[in-house]
Amino acid sequence: MIETYILTLKKIIRPIIHLYKNMATANQNPSSYLIVAAIDFGTTFSGYAYSTRQDFQRDPTKAFVRHWVDPLTTTIYHKTSTCILFTPEKKFSKFGFDAETQYLDLILENKHEGWYFFRRFKMSLYDKSSTIDVWNLKDEAGKEMPALVVFSESLKYLKQSLYDEAKNQHTDITLSDIKWVVTVPAIWPDPAKSFMRKAAIIAGIDNRMLTIALEPEAAALFVKHLPVDKRVDGEVGNMLKTFDPGSRYIVVDAGGGTIDITAHEVLDGGCVKELIAATGGKWGGTNVDNEYLGFIECLIGNSVKQHLKEKNQNHIFYEMIRDFENAKRTIKPQSDMKFYVRIPHVLNEAYEEVHPGEKLRSKQTVLTKRNKQVSVSFAGEKLRLDSNDAEDFFTESTESITNHLKKLLKKNKKGRGISTIILVGGFAESHMLIHAIKHSFPEKRVIIPKEAAWSVLRGAVIFGHDPSLIKERRSKYTYGIRIWKIFDSSIHDEKYKYVKNGQTRCGSLFDKLITIDEVVIVREYQQEKFFTMEEIGEMGNLCLYTSLSENPKYVDEVGCSFVGYILHPGHNFALNETIHVMMRFGETEIEVKAEQPSSGQTRFYYLGQK
Repeated sequence: MIETYILTLKKIIRPIIHLYKNMATANQNPSSYLIVAAIDFGTTFSGYAYSTRQDFQRDPTKAFVRHWVDPLTTTIYHKTSTCILFTPEKKFSKFGFDAETQYLDLILENKHEGWYFFRRFKMSLYDKSSTIDVWNLKDEAGKEMPALVVFSESLKYLKQSLYDEAKNQHTDITLSDIKWVVTVPAIWPDPAKSFMRKAAIIAGIDNRMLTIALEPEAAALFVKHLPVDKRVDGEVGNMLKTFDPGSRYIVVDAGGGTIDITAHEVLDGGCVKELIAATGGKWGGTNVDNEYLGFIECLIGNSVKQHLKEKNQNHIFYEMIRDFENAKRTIKPQSDMKFYVRIPHVLNEAYEEVHPGEKLRSKQTVLTKRNKQVSVSFAGEKLRLDSNDAEDFFTESTESITNHLKKLLKKNKKGRGISTIILVGGFAESHMLIHAIKHSFPEKRVIIPKEAAWSVLRGAVIFGHDPSLIKERRSKYTYGIRIWKIFDSSIHDEKYKYVKNGQTRCGSLFDKLITIDEVVIVREYQQEKFFTMEEIGEMGNLCLYTSLSENPKYVDEVGCSFVGYILHPGHNFALNETIHVMMRFGETEIEVKAEQPSSGQTRFYYLGQK
């Protein structure tokens, strides 16, 4: 009897709680915030910053930035590593440097079996051009967990850490007083952006108080607001010209995983329009790390690598990347200085076990994967290379970046007249990348802010306070909705023919909403479209697709991808009644307004939101 009573009570209470939650959300006003908090979730490193309204009014670039200490080296960083550790029961344990340190301790004590350790997992979203609600990530040992759990727990940790820091300085602050900004690469497809919003909501961030910011745009906003003495790497006057009306510049956001590129023209009043739709590739700083690891594998040979794997000592390569991460900052072009990087003692021991009587330190040359003979030597625990051989680790990445920029600037008509390249992001601090950009474009002004690695994070805070910098963007895709029409053998393909409700129809037709590279105005809805539904879909209604073609005919053509449903499940729109749909493609995410006069239903939400 008591159990039945409790179950009945729960059934009554649940909808009441749900109602109050909905009321609270409905009453939440994004303009009522006291603090803007930004989370820069990177491939290699992540961090956060925030500022109050008063801070922003006094100095837009002023923001509190959390500093992190690496326990292994006691080095202070403005970001922590993007690593997360879960227990064998798949419960959150640690994030960042703390996760790295605990996982290494578990390995050394041989207690790591069953634990889940993820690192550099942001890149898993790079190619997700279709809807991606449910999929798994593999950890360092190949074990799987739901990607949404890994991302949401990471964001939850960063959110809570930021909130705790804010509470220390502003004791009366509550979560409802915070407007959140999460950064994403501009080159990411729409489903990846939607995925990050879902992860942030699961992490406890109020949907109505959340904004997604595009990384290169945020960086440009920060540079625009910088005081003159902090703006340039070079002459002070360069930056002043960069933001004059009519000026054109290109932003290269060089991160750990991706290179994110956008080009702007400055309008009267200081706002900008996008000249070229966001572009880029997987040429970030982690490519340099991978080149170094490839060199190490050539140094020790496949047999030693396999030996380490059999002894569960693959973490050695992970340790070496940590050492290389700091050492690679010392590599400069055309330097006469030798390059030094630490080689763990365990690697030497493994080499001697596989090759009895031989020592790794006795090696004098290495044949690389590109068949280049490289001279090596050792000084204590450190590997010693000539500077020009160390430079080779950067070659593939820097050439990919400069070649891509050349195509944009020389072959794209809209790229003509661009006089300035603004280089930002963590990888922008690399002497090798800076040299490659300046050498490839001697006729351009190349500007690197003194706080290049912080540009996205600080710019995201500014964007939260004032998102009005961007006035026009260019569509990265052709967007359209899947529809059917009465079959016409003169224009329709037989394979799409089907019969329903006594009608012979052609399905999977691409009904275009907007064309690739078309100019879209920020905060402006596209022309209203009218639709009806014959049935309520389990996952939603009105399928939105993208295409890389200007005029696709069917939604399953090469280059087409399913993005998501315009109407989410439980929308309550009536069947066989007209629905008016308007969409905004000029925002950082696709925004939808749907209304049905006959039922009185109206919905506003982001694509992919449930």
